[in-house]
This record gives sequence, structure tokens and C-alpha cells, in this order.
Amino acid sequence: MQNRMWLGRRRNLPLLCATLVFMPLSQAKESVDAYLDTPLEDLLSMAVTSVAKKKQSLSEVAAATFIITREDIRRSSTTSIPEVLRLAPGIQVARIDANKWAISSRGFNNQFANKLLVMIDGRTVYTPSYSGVYWDAQDTLLEDVERIEVIRGPGAAVWGANAVNGVINIITRPASRTEGAYFTVAAGSEEKSMAGFRYGADIGDEAFARFYLKYTDRDASWLPPSGADAGDAWRSWRAGFRADGRFTPQDLWTLQGDSYDSQLNQLVVQWMDPQDLASAPYAPYYMIPGVEDDATSSGWNLLGRWERTVSETSNLQLQLYYDHTERSELIIDQVHDTLDIDFQHQLRPLPTHDLIWGLGYRRISDDFSNTFQGKMLPQSSTRDLFSAFIQDEIELAPQSWRLIIGSRFEHNDYTGSEIQPSLRLLWTPDARTTLWGAVSRAVRTPSRLERGSRMVSMIVPAMPPFLPEPVVLHSLGNEDFDSEKLVAWELGYRVQPRENLSLDLALFYNEYDDLQSFESIRPTLPVSDVMFDNKLAANSQGLELMADWWPQDWWRLQGSYSYLQVDTFLAGSQDPEDNNSLVEDSSPEHQFSLRSLMNLRDDLQLDIWLYRVGALKRTAYSRPHMSIPAYTSLNLRLAWMPARNLELSLAGRNLLDSHHPEFVGENFLTVTEVERSWHVQLRWDY
Repeated sequence: MQNRMWLGRRRNLPLLCATLVFMPLSQAKESVDAYLDTPLEDLLSMAVTSVAKKKQSLSEVAAATFIITREDIRRSSTTSIPEVLRLAPGIQVARIDANKWAISSRGFNNQFANKLLVMIDGRTVYTPSYSGVYWDAQDTLLEDVERIEVIRGPGAAVWGANAVNGVINIITRPASRTEGAYFTVAAGSEEKSMAGFRYGADIGDEAFARFYLKYTDRDASWLPPSGADAGDAWRSWRAGFRADGRFTPQDLWTLQGDSYDSQLNQLVVQWMDPQDLASAPYAPYYMIPGVEDDATSSGWNLLGRWERTVSETSNLQLQLYYDHTERSELIIDQVHDTLDIDFQHQLRPLPTHDLIWGLGYRRISDDFSNTFQGKMLPQSSTRDLFSAFIQDEIELAPQSWRLIIGSRFEHNDYTGSEIQPSLRLLWTPDARTTLWGAVSRAVRTPSRLERGSRMVSMIVPAMPPFLPEPVVLHSLGNEDFDSEKLVAWELGYRVQPRENLSLDLALFYNEYDDLQSFESIRPTLPVSDVMFDNKLAANSQGLELMADWWPQDWWRLQGSYSYLQVDTFLAGSQDPEDNNSLVEDSSPEHQFSLRSLMNLRDDLQLDIWLYRVGALKRTAYSRPHMSIPAYTSLNLRLAWMPARNLELSLAGRNLLDSHHPEFVGENFLTVTEVERSWHVQLRWDY
């Protein structure tokens, strides 16, 4: 008998309610079908599209890749995309407060982590303000996510700048797979209330469409040491649609879009202008801690895609999207508009060559409402990015050796031309074994913050006669700030030694140059502004190990372990605040995760998830003495399917302690902690 993973089922709420009201109880207790199983070998042959911009089975991918399936998401008890990403080995997910996360791959994590490219259906969602991600804005109905492809290591040869330490592509389900209605509601201690609705239907000859609505209301986090409400509750509305169809048997089209509006409460530190007479009551530090900031985040996006099959060995794809975002906070307001056009062509010019090439154009426009605390200079700008890539997969020996060589070429308005090549070698001696190696170059291009900004970092009080007036210290952008650069060396090994067991090991060594540093404007003075510069270098090394094992048909165990060591070097930097230590100390040396998924009966599931994250010595430039101790999290989920298409579940998260810190943000944010939580959830579809 094959060992298998189980695809969950949801039951029919209206049918159940009508049955209970109008039918005898014996008729309400319908027999349920056995769970549909997915063999382990099928999981290893799942299609991956984010590594090479084409469909490949996981066993044929020459990269450290992990797939979070729809079933993984459902059984994880998580309610947001950032929390789902904890499932992936080698990804550090740390919650800063109720609506902010620090997420990175293979180190370099901080509140403004900028070396991880994140996409939703191929649409880039990083903010050009700091090249990172506002995770509160990246949400959708989790039931509509088909899978999340997580690539650790550089993906710049096909995806371009900022795909330095990893790529995450969140892929939603085609509309043809979401016919009918779906409804979910949840409530709990931290997830105060959640509701989602989706309806899909056939809209014509070989065309399908769906739309969804989602609402979330999350409670505030813990405020140490008072234990009071941290004032960072989070409410959001979101709606969207997707339609898929065919113009002809060879031509596929997709049109999709989303709109959202969120209120992101937070407690912040407000700096007051010493030159303003109205600020006199706040002397000598001109700082107000714990100010309630009713921040807002909203936006919309629209994406269209056309795919044409020219022949069995040739296909074309053209994608266009427009993304509009707005964000209003006490420190600064910002508006971004992004237009992106991407074309690619896959073909076989020779029998042993699988070639893919493409062209891209992106225009980013922004506008900021500057304040005393934060200024972008200039206040508005428009930037263009031109790109091209080519990659050839060469079959050196039938069904065993493959060489993948390619590069992306880009031109941006900040640093000019950038070249990001990659060379990968894949060996599959048999159907259950894969060995691969790679060497790649990637760059992280400058953000608006680094090239032109003026942010208050501290106000030094007056100390007559040495300082007759308060001194406002800033961190300043640098028009000469260059791209950060990486050369990465990787080795990987995947094997399925038994029918019910698979192992995946990835080793890496990374060399970074021209990393972001802060340099004193006036190094001879006791206090000085600092400026962004590129005078740090670093090496990192580590491993990521994952194991999937089915001890029994009804029981699955999935474990992962990651190790990371980062060493930095001052490449000419004066580094007055020892900021290089943040690069070394903001990511855990060890991470461990173990999941147990059990089908106790046809209608009853028990899932247990234990993970441990190592200590962090420092996570913020402005808080050098604040560290995060190691912590262990235990999460439980019990799900019952009482009738067809209906699921009721009870989940508890962070059950081992009442609250714990995971990450400390910069000094304009109040330090908060993550609390123990529970929630109940109902899912229904027909």
C-alpha cells in the first residue's frame, strides 16, 4: 500500500443546516468519502515555474526549492501569508507587531529586509521605498492559493535585481478550479473576527471567473513591561477577481485584480522640531514616546496575461500589470504607481537545447508627503527599468546530465547597467535521486531611501556651553549609493530512499560586496549625521535540510533544520555605531521545525507543529543593546468534518508561553511581543 499525503475536504454548510432543520437526524449524518491521497513521488514531480520561468518537476530543478501546497496552508492553522511562510526551511519569519513582519532568506533580516523578491502570480510586490515588502498589504483568500514556491538562493538570472537571497512566488488557483461558492468565518483571542467569501462560475465557452471578499480584524499585541494593549490592532477589507479562458485552442488568457483598504494602528515615537516654538514643552529630548498613529494602507492592481502555444516545442507569454499603492503614517505619506510589461518566449532551437528568453520594462512613479521626521528627496520621481534575459538548458546526456546557463541584463536610472549571470549543473542518476550545483551573481539595486532621503534618527539635547542648541541628527541618502552585490555557490541533493521517505539538502556559501553601511558626515565631531554608503562586505555559509516521512498511511511527519553563519568585514567603513553587527546578529544561527499531520478518522484531523528559532543578538540599527532570546512555539489544530463540504476547526498558536518577543523594530516603533492565541474556524463550500 502506498504511503500518501491527504488532501483535505470541506463540507456543505447550507446542506447541513437544512438537514438539521427539515430532516431526521439519521439522514443528516451522511457517510463521507475517504480522503484522496497524493503519493510522495507525485509531490516530487509537482510543477515548479518560479525557478526558470517555465514548468519543471521538483526533481528537475537545480535550486533549493520548497513548495507550500494548498493542503499545507489549510492544515498549518495560519491565517496570513507571512505566517504561512514559516513552513519553508531556511526562511526567517519574525513578527514585529500585530501588523508588521521581518522576513528574509539566508540572513540579512531586519524591519526593512530587502534581499528577498516576493511575487503574487508573477506580479512583484516589493515597495521601491526601501526594496522590501509591506507584508500587511500582501493578502488574499488563502483558500484560493494553489501553492507558494519558495526558492532559497539567488534567482536574479531570470527575475532580475533584488532576487538576491531568494524568491517567493504566491500562485493562485485558476478560476476553473474554484467553481461554486466558498465561505469561511473565524473568531478567537487575537484573530478577533475573520470572514471570507468567494464565488466562481462558468462564464462562457471555455471561460471561468470568480470574485472574492475578505475581512480581518486582529487584536493588538502585548506591550512590555506594562502588559497593556500595544495599540497596533489591524483591520482590513479586500476584494478581487480572476477570469481565465481561451481565445483559441492555442491561446490562453487571464485577467485578475485586487483592491484593499487597511487600518494599521501603531504606537510610535514622534520627534518634535526644536526650531518650532510649539515644541518647547517637549525639551530637552523633543521626543514623545507611545504616540497613537492611525496608519492606513490601500491600493489596487490589475494584471493581464496571454499565453500562446506555437508548437509542441515553442510557446509565448505576454504579461502586463499596473499596481497602485498608498500608505499614510505619522512619519511620512507615500503613493506609488508601477507599470510592468514582461514578454518571454520558450523554444527548442536544437533537440538538446531548451531555450527561454524575454524582455521587460517597468516604470515606477512615486510621490511623498514629507514631514519633519522623514523626507524623500526629491519629493516625487519617476524611474524606468529595462531588462532582458536568456537561459538555455542543455541536455548533456539523455535523462541524466543537464547544464543550465543564462543571465539577465538590466538598465536602471540609479546605477546604469547590471549583469546577473548564472551557471547550474543537474545530475539525475535515477528517478529518485537529484544532485545539483550552481554559481550565480545577483545585485540589489538602490532604493529611494538610500539614494535620496533625510530621516531623523536622534535629537541630542542642548548642553551649554558645548552645545548651545539641540542638535537634530539624521540618516541621509546618498546619490552615489551603488548596488549591493552577491556571488553565491550552492550544492543540493534530493533523494527518495524509500517509498515513504524523501530528503532534501542544500549547502551554500555566499560572498557579498558593497553592502549598505552608515558613514559619519563629520567623523571628527562627537555627534554627526550619517549617510548611506557601500563600505561593508560579508560572507555567509549554511545548510538547509528537510525530510518528509509517512510512518503510516494516516500519519505524516515533516521536519526541517537550517544553519546559518554570517561574517562581516569593514571594507573601508568607519561604522561609528558598529552597524555591521546587525548584519551578523539579526538572523538566527539555528532554526528547527517539526510538523505532525494525522488523520485520526475519516472526519477527524489532528495537526501538531513545533518550531524553534535561535537567539538574535541585535535586530535594529537604533537599538544596539536590545536582543531577542531563543523561543519555541507549539501550535495545535483539531479539525472535524461533520457533513459533506463542512469543516470546523480549533487552533491554538504559541501555546508554550503567554507572550514572547520575536523582533525589535527601529526606534520609531514601540517594542511589542507576540501573544498566545486560539481561534475557531468554519469552512464551507459547494
